[in-house]
Amino acid sequence: MYEVEVKAKLRDREEFVKKLESLGCKFSSELHQIDHIFIPNGIDFPPPLNTPVLRLRKQNNIFLFTLKISQTGRQDCIERELEISDGEKMTEILKFIKYKEVSMVDKKRIKTKLDDMEIVIDEVKELGEFIEVEKMVSNENGSERQEMQRGLVKFLEKLGVAKEDVLVNGKYDIMMIEKRQNK
Repeated sequence: MYEVEVKAKLRDREEFVKKLESLGCKFSSELHQIDHIFIPNGIDFPPPLNTPVLRLRKQNNIFLFTLKISQTGRQDCIERELEISDGEKMTEILKFIKYKEVSMVDKKRIKTKLDDMEIVIDEVKELGEFIEVEKMVSNENGSERQEMQRGLVKFLEKLGVAKEDVLVNGKYDIMMIEKRQNK
């Protein structure tokens, strides 16, 4: 499966939630997610496209292990995910196979679905609030996935997100590192 997504800065959370609720969306309870991002030793961050990036996520009291391999852009990825029982042991394993932790992202998230899209609203520690819209697709054609991404941007714009707030290639881990480097 491929994850096709778009993120945008969120300027008015309450207004955006109202718009989605008017479309019939119901939001999940809040999740607290802490993501640890790992890339192979010897590769600079951010890694080149097609580099396997591994994420260890603690979501409330559950651990999820995810593989992401960016394809045509940072938000067009092959994605595989599974639940694991021991996050500390997984971190040890990653170090043994020569992966290094490059970033940690701490966020609170609520989710909803609309048609074939998952929509999340994130409050990311040190970065602020964001909206993310994603689709999981099996389509192997990269140019068609890019067209899907443009459709997600149009969807956000119809909901009132300003074009300049859309982050087509935005990833929290990259934004976090850029922010710390600019201090």
